[in-house]
Amino acid sequence: MALNPVERKLVELLQLWEDFRAEPGKRLLLWQAPDNGKRMIECFCEVQRHASPYTSGDTFIVFDAAFEQSVGYARALKEALAGQYAASHEDLQREGLQPDWRFEPEGLPETAAAFVQGLASLAAHHPQLGHLVAVLLPSAVAQDEAWAAWVGRALEAAGSVSGVRLLVPDFSQAPRLGELAAAHHPLVTVQAPAVEAWSTAQETFAQEPAVGAPGVFRSLLTALFALAEKGSADHVLLKARDVLAFANKQGWADQEVAVRLVTAGAMLKAQRFDDALNHYQHARASAEVASAANHPAGKQLVLQTWFGEAAAQLAAGQPKEAVPCYREAARLAAALPNAPLLIEALRMGAFCHARAGEAEPALALSRKALSVGAKLQPEARAMTTLPLLAFESLRLLEPERVAAIEAVKHQLDQASSRLGADTERQMAALERHPDPSALRRLEQVHAAQVLQLQQQARDRGDRLAAAGTPEFMAVFEQARALLGAQWPVTMKGAIASLPAGAQAEEGAAA
Repeated sequence: MALNPVERKLVELLQLWEDFRAEPGKRLLLWQAPDNGKRMIECFCEVQRHASPYTSGDTFIVFDAAFEQSVGYARALKEALAGQYAASHEDLQREGLQPDWRFEPEGLPETAAAFVQGLASLAAHHPQLGHLVAVLLPSAVAQDEAWAAWVGRALEAAGSVSGVRLLVPDFSQAPRLGELAAAHHPLVTVQAPAVEAWSTAQETFAQEPAVGAPGVFRSLLTALFALAEKGSADHVLLKARDVLAFANKQGWADQEVAVRLVTAGAMLKAQRFDDALNHYQHARASAEVASAANHPAGKQLVLQTWFGEAAAQLAAGQPKEAVPCYREAARLAAALPNAPLLIEALRMGAFCHARAGEAEPALALSRKALSVGAKLQPEARAMTTLPLLAFESLRLLEPERVAAIEAVKHQLDQASSRLGADTERQMAALERHPDPSALRRLEQVHAAQVLQLQQQARDRGDRLAAAGTPEFMAVFEQARALLGAQWPVTMKGAIASLPAGAQAEEGAAA
């Protein structure tokens, strides 16, 4: 029986893995992959846990702990290793193995080498598991250079042990291991697996029989998605015409909306604003048909089209034309009701008025949004765009004072970055001759220094705000009451961070 496209990708990944494994001197496999290839890589790792034609006989363990700093990351990985082993006891027993490996994470220092030592201990205790493969897929990375250095130290440790391998995917949207890839390290193999998601989906739908109209439409829509991601705007328009004609023939108004939204997005990316507006407006007509027919998502679809049209007007440099779109979006969001989207519609309406030089209407919408936020549970407010809206409301009143508070936030970012880099250098030095108590002390000192920097920045921001006009302070105090003491300087989402390059320039200027 012919393999389907997903199975073929699994076979290809297996072959790449076996090519790497065939070189006994290698320890780390670096997969340079497209952003949307993560799911396929995760699927490959998951398949290794089950008997199938696509398994290698090796044991893959995925570690997705976030990387904040080296000591905490090593601790998280050691604890994850112990936890995953404890959770696999029944699986080991089914394979005739006694789950009697003893591992005490706290008994080892918080270092990359100690983590690799733990892996090596497990591999030696259960040689029947084949190679023990640590797949490093952190959910977030706070410091790219520090993460890359940590991987380098883990690689160095892995070079002296047998039975352990490291698999590290590096994705094109946020590549972090470019230097390692270019270094031609003797312990590293670099591969570029073909795991692009839309291509695989197209191949899958092309191979499967298209059962009825839904099957045909699925194939057409998948091809449109692929073109929207990688094709030209003209190709997207040609394909969209075919997909729309098919959906219209079936009477699928909701699917017409989906096609129009994808097409409009592609037009925006190509800066063809008139085409984008046209598709958003036609999408709304189809969404209103779906809503009138009591489609469960009909009103949400209409709301999406208003947000989309507003974004197109803004992208075209026409903020005043975007205002009515955000007004309609706010009306619909209030009727649903959907408080986060209502806050966002009001925030963007205020932004457009401000961009057009209309401060009073902007302030009126901001006040309305703050009132909406007051009705939310306190823990939910920071998960909306309320922190940013509140800060931008202050900018309407005293732009120079707000710029000074922004500078405090940016200086905090720079100081935190310098502190983090300095701490990482110290941690790396301590890893050479690890003293667990010294590493933990350094971690504690770092945490205390971060808290001190944050408190100093909050105090500076508060002093700047306190010198504002009564109207400024009224808005500031209202937002502080809603959002807490971290707002605005140390609350995520309230003040945008500078890009890395701009941070460096601002730091040099300071």
